Amino acid sequence: MWLADLKRKEFSSAAYLLENARIVDFKNANVESCALLIEAGMIRKKFTGNGSRPREIRKLNLHGKYVIPGFIDGHTHLIPEGIKMQQLDLSRCRSLEDCLKKIRADLKKQDIVFASNWDEASWRASDSKGLKRHTLDRLSRKKPIIMRRICGHYAVVNTAALRHIPENRRIVDRSSGILYEDAALNLNDFFPPTDEMLEEAVSLAEKKALRLGITSVHEISKPRYFRVLQKKRKELKIRYAIYLTERYHEHVLETGLRTGYGDDWLRFEGTKVFVDGSIGARTAALTKPYEGTHRRGNILVPTSRLKWFVDTAESSGIQLMLHSIGDRTTKIALRILKERVAQGNPLRHRIEHLEMLSDESVAEMGRMKIIASMQPNFVRRWQNPGGMYEKVLGQRYIGMNRFRSLLLRRVRLLFGSDCMPLGPLYGLRGAISHPSEKERLSIAQGLTMYTESGAFATFEEEKKGKLEQGYLADLVVLNGNPLERENLAVLEIQMVIVGGEIVYGTNPKTWGRR
Repeated sequence: MWLADLKRKEFSSAAYLLENARIVDFKNANVESCALLIEAGMIRKKFTGNGSRPREIRKLNLHGKYVIPGFIDGHTHLIPEGIKMQQLDLSRCRSLEDCLKKIRADLKKQDIVFASNWDEASWRASDSKGLKRHTLDRLSRKKPIIMRRICGHYAVVNTAALRHIPENRRIVDRSSGILYEDAALNLNDFFPPTDEMLEEAVSLAEKKALRLGITSVHEISKPRYFRVLQKKRKELKIRYAIYLTERYHEHVLETGLRTGYGDDWLRFEGTKVFVDGSIGARTAALTKPYEGTHRRGNILVPTSRLKWFVDTAESSGIQLMLHSIGDRTTKIALRILKERVAQGNPLRHRIEHLEMLSDESVAEMGRMKIIASMQPNFVRRWQNPGGMYEKVLGQRYIGMNRFRSLLLRRVRLLFGSDCMPLGPLYGLRGAISHPSEKERLSIAQGLTMYTESGAFATFEEEKKGKLEQGYLADLVVLNGNPLERENLAVLEIQMVIVGGEIVYGTNPKTWGRR
C-alpha cells in the first residue's frame, strides 16, 4: 500500500510542507491557494501568494486539491458501532422476512444472534407490528436472538434472550419480548462483548470514520469502553471527547472528574442524560399525540432527578448532554436549566437531537445560550414525503429539525450523526435540502456545523475546527470544491491527516495536476 511506502510517520514527527493546496474558507465562502507548514502535529504556518517557503524540508504535493478542517462528529456511539460491525447487520433488509432469513442463516454459525440496524421505514411494507417474541421463538427457543432497531431505543428478543434480562429492568414487555429505552440501549450489558471484541471494535470503527473524513468525535460511552480507549491511547487515530451516560454520574462526582480532563486525544467531557426516547420507537415526548394514536411518548427522567443532574453538574464543573427529541421534553428541560444554570451557560450545556421544537423553545435556547446538537442525516433519511417522520407524525414532519430557525436566534448549532449513519458529507446534503425551505442551510453553514461548532462545544475552538497557525493539523483533502453544490454527489475524500499523520488516503501521484 502506498501509505506504507510513504513511511507516513515521517509526515507526523518531522516537519513537512503541504503544498499546492486549496484551503476552503467557510466563513467567507471562498477558496485560497496556499501551503501549510506542519510540525509536531500542528499547523506552524500558512504560506499564501508567491512568498518564500522552506526549501530543505519534506514536501507533500496536493496538486491543487481542496482542503478543509477534519470533520468533528458531534454525537457518536463509535465503539458500539464497531461492535455491531462484528455482529449481524440488518440495515439492508427490505422486509421482516428478509431479517428473519438472515437471522436463520446466522443461527447455524452462532450461539447468540445479536442483529442490529433494522429500520421498518425502509421496508417494502411496514410489518414491524408482526415482530414479537413468538416470531423469533419460531426460529429458536434455545439460542438467544436479539433484534435491535437502528435507533437503539427499541428491541425485540426471543424467550431465550429474555431470560438474560433482569426482572427489575423497566419498560420491558415480557409477554411480547419488546424492550424499550434503557433495556434496549444497554443490551451489551446483558450480552457483553469480550475485551478482544472491544479492542477490535475501536479499530474497525476508527477505520470507518476516517474513510468518511471524521477526525474527532463526541463519544457517548461507559467506563468499560473508556478504559479500552485509555489502554489503546497511543494507538488512537481519532480524537475522543467522552460523555459518560447518566447511570455513572454519581461515580463521576465521587472521582472529582471535571469537563476537559485529559489531553488532545482522549478527554472526559461530561454526562449524557436520556430525558426521552425516539420518534421511531414512539417514545419521544410530544405535546400532541403520534399520528393515529393517543400516545404522546415518555419523559424518562423525573423532574426532581433532572434538577439533581443540573445542580450537581453546575456545582462540579461538568457539562451536560441532554437527550431531548420531543417538543414536550425540551420545554421541560429548558425550564429546569433556566432555573439552575449560571448566566450565559459557561459550562456549555447542550441538548441533543431537538427534532421537534416550538418557537418558544427556539427563542429560549438563544436567550440562554444552550448549545443545539443535531443530526441532519435524520433529515435525509426520514424527513421526506412518505418517510418515517410523516408516517408517525403526519404533516408535522415538514417543520422538524429547525436548523435555520436556531441560527437566526443565534443558537450555537453543531452537527453529528448518532451513527445513523456515520458520514458528514451524507448529512450535509440533509442540511441543505431540508423539505422546508426556511430551515435550509448554505453549504458553508453546514460545513461549519461539522467543524468549528463541534470544537466550540468541547472548549477546543482555539485548537481545532480551523486551518490556521497554531491549530492541530487535522484536515481532509477532497477531490473537488465542496462549496459548489453540483460537486456534492461526486465528492470524494482522498486523504485524511490527524495530528500531522496521514491516516487515510490514496496516492497523490494518481490525482493528476490541475
